[in-house]
Amino acid sequence: REDVSRKETILIEYFDEKFVKHIETFSDIRARVIQHEYDHIEGVLFTDKLSPLKKKIIKGKLTKITSGDIHVGYKMRFPK
Repeated sequence: REDVSRKETILIEYFDEKFVKHIETFSDIRARVIQHEYDHIEGVLFTDKLSPLKKKIIKGKLTKITSGDIHVGYKMRFPK
């Protein structure tokens, strides 16, 4: 886990199922969730938004989790 900076307010333009165009503004947690999910759609990982130093720290933690040196509270699957 790591903190990621996101815009507090966002403006979204989209078409609904009837191809009607909508423009809406979202703020606070809704804006944060939309940005998070949009990153998933675009294939962006939270580590892509971190500074090089933070990336090195995260890589070290992930390596320790993979090797079993750090216990996490969720189920892990590792590539074979």
